[in-house]
Amino acid sequence: MEQIYTQIRQYIDENRQPMLNLWRDLVNTESGTTQIDGVNAVCSILRREMENAGIHTRVRAIQNSGDMLIGEWNPGSAKAPLLLIGHMDTVFAREENQPFAVDGDRLTGSGVRDMTGGVLIMQAALAEVLPAMPKHMRVVAILSADEEIGSEGCSGVITKWAKQAFACLSFEPMRPGNTLVRQRKGVTAFQIACTGIRGHAGANYLKCASAIQQLCAVVNELYMLRDDEKLLSINVGVIHGGTAENVVCDEATLRAEVRSFDPAAIDAAWAKIEAICAKTGIPGTTTTLKKIAAHPPFHANEKSAKLLELVYAQAQALGMTVAAEDTGGAGDVAFAAMEGLAALDGFGLLGENAHTTKECGSLASFERNVKLSAAVMRALFANPELVR
Repeated sequence: MEQIYTQIRQYIDENRQPMLNLWRDLVNTESGTTQIDGVNAVCSILRREMENAGIHTRVRAIQNSGDMLIGEWNPGSAKAPLLLIGHMDTVFAREENQPFAVDGDRLTGSGVRDMTGGVLIMQAALAEVLPAMPKHMRVVAILSADEEIGSEGCSGVITKWAKQAFACLSFEPMRPGNTLVRQRKGVTAFQIACTGIRGHAGANYLKCASAIQQLCAVVNELYMLRDDEKLLSINVGVIHGGTAENVVCDEATLRAEVRSFDPAAIDAAWAKIEAICAKTGIPGTTTTLKKIAAHPPFHANEKSAKLLELVYAQAQALGMTVAAEDTGGAGDVAFAAMEGLAALDGFGLLGENAHTTKECGSLASFERNVKLSAAVMRALFANPELVR
């Protein structure tokens, strides 16, 4: 075992600067989900890296987003594959992108943790493991292009491969305290639009109807749906409306979401949201509701529990301590877990401030999680029955 980990450390040391150069190129490529050219540029870079490692690749065009990347090792094998998943898009608008920088152990830049770090951990672990992998074993790596907006275009491909796979590892960021993710909340995102009657706020207000006033009434009712006992959260994240303080607003919109570990709780909340929007509101106003995206919850099953025990054993052999917890963030692993296979998330980079301009990650955690991921892959290839 020690020899294997020495090999991993040697691989990381020998490839440290090329890896940092690659990381810089990925982070400095503006790849917010709607920046399709940037996402495709990231896809091209990662495709080249996979092919250099001997992995067969293909891209799949996804409507209204960048291309999806699929890599397969030993595609001619009839064996059930190990499925690895991650994503190439970020949440950042073009003007928000921060450049890649290294300061000792600290890495900064847009998407450095969520999730170029996880993708590079996946690739580094694969590069170390594949040359010694049994020839009959298969690996399928899927990098989606629209995860940050719900994976509407890519989820079907993940589900298709999950039906064939025996286990799934997802490389979303590791949680604080070296903590993996065993369950995730599901989320439904939606938009509400209100219309009213525009006019002068002083001279003609009695003949007007404020869309903002109606939208505010809706917001108040939405937040009443929060249920901490059921761990059901609701958040209004964006509101737009109005042109000037002396004009009664005739158009106002919001974007919001509801989350829970329980899909039935999300369905019940959605029915209440529909009822709120269907009610007669302030005279002269209308309210319409539109679902934007939905991620199912990620639920651990008995096979996932076996996978977690395998990870604990490998971590212990490495002299590492890892934990696992549930989290409110959604992720593509849920689409795989729906097919009943063993699944676990959080093998990516440790750090802070994901989805902000202060996003950062730990270089030491990169090496650590490459070791852990490679060890888990080796154990799964040696005996897939451990998680069946």
